[in-house]
Amino acid sequence: MLTLGLDTALQRCSVAILRGDEVLAKQCVDMERGHAEHLAPMAKLALGEAGISVADLDRVGVVVGPGGFTGVRVALAFARGLVIGTNVQAVGVTSLEALAGASQSPGEGLIAPVVDARRGQVYAALYGQKGEVVAAPFVATPEETLQRLGDKTGGQAVSLIGSGGPLLGPIPSNWMLSGASEQIDPVVVARLAARAPMPAGSPAPLYLRAPDAKPPKSEGSRVQPQ
Repeated sequence: MLTLGLDTALQRCSVAILRGDEVLAKQCVDMERGHAEHLAPMAKLALGEAGISVADLDRVGVVVGPGGFTGVRVALAFARGLVIGTNVQAVGVTSLEALAGASQSPGEGLIAPVVDARRGQVYAALYGQKGEVVAAPFVATPEETLQRLGDKTGGQAVSLIGSGGPLLGPIPSNWMLSGASEQIDPVVVARLAARAPMPAGSPAPLYLRAPDAKPPKSEGSRVQPQ
């Protein structure tokens, strides 16, 4: 299976192409803005490096969030565009399961990806070593997150990954801050998409809260001076 992995949800724009588990191409650029301008050229470069065309792809895995409101939409729109007129299947992968997927090992314990969501909150979830969901993605304050994750661990050891881990403050003695990358690996996105069941429809964005930016008030809603 030929799978394309796409991510623009956090502070990176990245693309990877896999044939089975073989990595044919990978492009990554760290950035906070400008994903829309970089994604298409990077995908084109990756396709050329892999020696294939869009029509050769079987699946495209795309990170659907949680993450930056605009960034999530960039990769989703691009993935949907690739599907039009082809037999490519689009599969959504959450940013948190992608982070957890890069840290899975034959060891014991749970994996808790925690991402700084700003505004005094974090995005978090809890997974087993085989990717099973123990706590679905949610957004909360660091204090609330520590409590919610702790309630789900059953006393098991926890490996914290992501930019939000250090924000949780003092953690239980059997928890640890992992040295894994805080950025999503598009290779993991592609692998998760390739292993996913047949998608029932187009992937949808996962927004756990309203966007930071708010539209300005219309002229008609302004209070007129007395």
